[in-house]
Amino acid sequence: MSDFIKSLKSTNQWWLLAWFDIRQRYRRSVLGPFWITMSTAVMIIALGFLWTQIFHVDVPNFLPFFAAGTIMWVFISTQINDACTGFSQFEGYIRQINLPLPVYILRLWARNLIFLAHNFVIFIGCWIYLDFAWRPLILQSILGFALLSYTLLMVSVPIAYLCARFRDIPPIIQSIMQIVYFLTPIFWQPHLLPVDKHYVTGNNPFFHALEIVRAPLTGHAVAMTSWVWMLSTAVICTVVALWAQARFKTRVAYWL
Repeated sequence: MSDFIKSLKSTNQWWLLAWFDIRQRYRRSVLGPFWITMSTAVMIIALGFLWTQIFHVDVPNFLPFFAAGTIMWVFISTQINDACTGFSQFEGYIRQINLPLPVYILRLWARNLIFLAHNFVIFIGCWIYLDFAWRPLILQSILGFALLSYTLLMVSVPIAYLCARFRDIPPIIQSIMQIVYFLTPIFWQPHLLPVDKHYVTGNNPFFHALEIVRAPLTGHAVAMTSWVWMLSTAVICTVVALWAQARFKTRVAYWL
């Protein structure tokens, strides 16, 4: 617990490191992180109109659903995949500098939050294009995003430890994330499933993770089931993260 508290108090440290990562990645680039935003926007527009023809749905109903789902999925999947190398990519720092290990996870988390902020411009563009009105449910989305972000931070800790110890785990996780993308309502809507197949979404934690943010943005209240799923997931991830930090923090330098 003390390592997490120390890391959270070092906010300037991991935020600056996150900005440094982005500046290094896009050094001498004119658009910087907006290159990712542009590529994501092109994909959403092209595939969005394609899926509306395939699934026979209206653009005003589907495009915000697809845009919000895609943007949040990029955030979720990138954070989880980055967590697989959360320690190994900073091997030099870990061996030479005595910093609490959660600092490196917070660095990745902050970096992905910055990318998400850039990508969210796409959804705002969808709102303007489709003439969406301000919705009071946006407050639910803000709360849902806070819960989702916290859960991602906590789940990243045990993933980083597991992948530092077993180097075969990262490609396994990446393969699983690719499969989960197709099993999660991102480019298809839940109502397209037959009634007897609703367990595909009902028992999918990634669906609930998306819904607590996406549903209010598209004018729907978040189902209580999704809140229960995400709160339970957050508690479990917190317990596992604290246990992993206490149990394995002294071993990481030897695993790398």
